Amino acid sequence: MFNNQVVYEWLMKKLINVCLLSLGFALGWCAVSWGHGVLIESTPSHGAILKESPKVISLRFNAALEPSITRMSLVDLKHQKQTLKITDESTVERIIATVPPLAPGVYHVHYQVLATDGHVTEGSIRFTILSH
Repeated sequence: MFNNQVVYEWLMKKLINVCLLSLGFALGWCAVSWGHGVLIESTPSHGAILKESPKVISLRFNAALEPSITRMSLVDLKHQKQTLKITDESTVERIIATVPPLAPGVYHVHYQVLATDGHVTEGSIRFTILSH
């Protein structure tokens, strides 16, 4: 016959191992979901109302980006799209693109970035340029 104390200790060790393993999986899953490059700052900011056309657009992310797949484009209300040139001033976490002179109106900046951990993020910001 087994001693109740021995059985109890064996069961507790197994329970602790299962809990630790479950916690490890949960934390690993969270780390994977945090891997996406999230936009944390933009210039102009989303929803900004400007008096004049910006010379550059800057997007800052919470993760290092892979420049090979990083893309930015500008779309106006007539759905005319133009690809923006990303400058050499960009860093691993900040994309800076030059902007041609823009007429008054509403514009959307679409972006696609690849974080160095392999997650692709797409999104957009909107800003308005007032007429003079």
